[in-house]
Amino acid sequence: MINQLIEKHLSVNEHSIRYLEGGIVSDCEPILFLHGWGVGIEPYQEILNILCQRYQVIAPELPGFGKTSHSNLNWDYNDHARFLIAFLNILNIKKVHIIGHSLGGGIAATIAASMPTFVESIILVDSTGIPVEPLAKILFQRAIEMTAQTPQLKFPQIIQIFTAFTYNFVLQTQNTIQLLLLSLKKDLKPLLPKIESHCLLIWGANDLTTPLSTAQDFLRLIKNAKLVVVEGVYHEWSIFFVDKFTSIVFNFIDEIEEKKI
Repeated sequence: MINQLIEKHLSVNEHSIRYLEGGIVSDCEPILFLHGWGVGIEPYQEILNILCQRYQVIAPELPGFGKTSHSNLNWDYNDHARFLIAFLNILNIKKVHIIGHSLGGGIAATIAASMPTFVESIILVDSTGIPVEPLAKILFQRAIEMTAQTPQLKFPQIIQIFTAFTYNFVLQTQNTIQLLLLSLKKDLKPLLPKIESHCLLIWGANDLTTPLSTAQDFLRLIKNAKLVVVEGVYHEWSIFFVDKFTSIVFNFIDEIEEKKI
C-alpha cells in the first residue's frame, strides 16, 4: 500500500525542520531528496509523488528555506551535511539513496564524501559544487534560462516556483543570498575523489547555471560515476519533465538493488 506524503516537523540541533515523508517502506534504502536553491520542496511535489510509488521518500526543507528555521545561518556544505546526518539519526535511518538538485547536489556530494556509511548512492542533478561564472554574468544567464524554460512550464509549476522563491527572498533574504554565493563559489573538487558510493550525474544539456562542463568535472573526479545528459533542457528541467527524470532515477536505483540480491 502506498502512503501519501505527510508534512512533518522535527527539532534538530535547536532548529525546527519541516519535511515530507511517505511512500513504500521496503528492504530498499529510503530516498533522501534535497531540493535546489531558493525554492524549497513545493515545486518538486510531482517528482516526490512518483518516487513514493516505489520507495520510501524523505524530503526535508533545507535550513533557511520555507518553514524550516528562519535564523541567519551562514552555513556551508559541511554544516548542512552534519545537520542532515543528525536529522537521519533522529529518524533512525542508517543509510539512504540521496537525490540532490542544484544546491542539494552539492550537499549530497559533501555527505557522500565525508560520511560515506550513510550513503548507498547519490544522484546529482545539475549540481553545484564547482565554481562558476561571476555573479553578474550568472544572474544574466539565469534570466535567459528562465525565459527559455517558460514554454516548458505548466501553470501550477509557475505559481509554485514564483511563490516559493518570493517567500524565501523576501522573508529569508540573508540566507537566500548567502546560499547563492555558496553555490556559485564553493569548490568541492578536493572532496569528490573521496566519494565511494554509486553515483549518477543527470544534466540538462542546455544548463546555463551549472553548465555541462561542471558535469564533466564531477564525472572526472568521482570514481565510477555515470553521466546521463538530457538534450534540449535547462537547469530546472527535472521539475518540468517528471516522467523522464523519474524513469532515469528508477533505472539507476533498480540496478543497484538488483546487484545486492
